[in-house]
Amino acid sequence: MADAQTTVAKEIDLTAILALMLDVAQQAGDLVLAMQAAGLERIASKSNMVDLVTEADLASEKLIYSELQKRYPAFSFWGEESNQAPNSDYFWVVDPIDGTTNFANGVPYFAVNIALNHGPATLLGVTHELPARKLYFAQAGQGAYQRTEEGHDLPLRVNKVDNLRQAFLTTGFPYHRTEFADNNLAEFGYFITRTQGLRCMGSAAMDLVNVARGATAAYWEGWLSPWDGAPGVLMVREAGGEVTDYLGRAWKLTSRSLIASNGQPNLHSAVIKGIRKARQSIDEVKLPASELT
Repeated sequence: MADAQTTVAKEIDLTAILALMLDVAQQAGDLVLAMQAAGLERIASKSNMVDLVTEADLASEKLIYSELQKRYPAFSFWGEESNQAPNSDYFWVVDPIDGTTNFANGVPYFAVNIALNHGPATLLGVTHELPARKLYFAQAGQGAYQRTEEGHDLPLRVNKVDNLRQAFLTTGFPYHRTEFADNNLAEFGYFITRTQGLRCMGSAAMDLVNVARGATAAYWEGWLSPWDGAPGVLMVREAGGEVTDYLGRAWKLTSRSLIASNGQPNLHSAVIKGIRKARQSIDEVKLPASELT
């Protein structure tokens, strides 16, 4: 892996690209907060009535696309709203607003997500927490950090909780939750009585950041998209944690399920086992198993 990263570093200037990503994430954050303050005029539905998109999502993606492609026109752009699969070795993975439901309803917990991939490998990840305006980032092999307003980079480290009873967890629910029995309720019910606490806060990007910075011990969710996970997965791994799918295999962009933890073997194993046990109780009327495997 180190040799591959060295080769990539010779091909492109990752330091310069990271600086660009941080700047663009800040610009996008400023834009969506300004649009929110001015009042959102259009809030539409996508796949169903709870899957929302606002004019700020579209404007944020347009800004990010323009600024990134201006500097790196050969890199493909894979954004949530345009959703054009990449056709180049290097490509951006972008969620212009992760936590749109929170954003649209004035709940102060959402983020801008930008990652740079070289094939299946995420090289750089940036998450801009809003409206707090906190910047988090990671570079493969170089660690994960929070950049302060003064420009200092504070290392992120996962916590050391090693048992489920003392673990503080987060999760999220899929947009199809009213249509299928396989909707994370069984899993939620299993963990709510077996952990220190469990929250559903509405932003996968920030749930991953919170594992990376040690605020929570683990996070799980199914039916995520690449732009939900790519930056934060890199942060968790670079902060000393572990990220797999529900079967315990290393998470990748094509994975449809995700477990991020502090990497303590007993805890990560307990989350996998808990999900497996909870899912045994799900009614037969559910999504195909392949959706989460």
